[in-house]
Amino acid sequence: MDRHADLLVHQKGAEKFTPEQRSVLEAMDRWIEAVTGGDPEKVASLYAPDAVFWGTVSPFLRTTPEGVVDYFRHFLRLPHLNAIYFKPMVRVYGDIALNTGYYTFFYEEEGALKHIPARYTFVYRKDESGEWKIIEHHSSAVP
Repeated sequence: MDRHADLLVHQKGAEKFTPEQRSVLEAMDRWIEAVTGGDPEKVASLYAPDAVFWGTVSPFLRTTPEGVVDYFRHFLRLPHLNAIYFKPMVRVYGDIALNTGYYTFFYEEEGALKHIPARYTFVYRKDESGEWKIIEHHSSAVP
């Protein structure tokens, strides 16, 4: 079965994701893997050098690769960090793609499982090698 089959029912107006939309979801999978892997440099490598990023747990806009690394250097310190995303809405316009949906971050604090439910929008641009790079990322906690 398709690894994104459970997400298909949430996509408005379509029976399934197109191959191009799936490539965007694969970029999201790489982001989740990097975030839960604990290496801020690896996470930052998924962003274009000119990316703009509003983090879930920071009031500061990040506009440089160093700023992205700084954010994740702090965020990835959450013990046993894990994340899932769901209900993605993927739109592709040539070499630009948008992925909007929900994700939840899980971590441990004093032996208890905590979570941060949030909304996200990622905007990607395909680079020269055909890889989707994040150029805009806005994340906010669900009110």
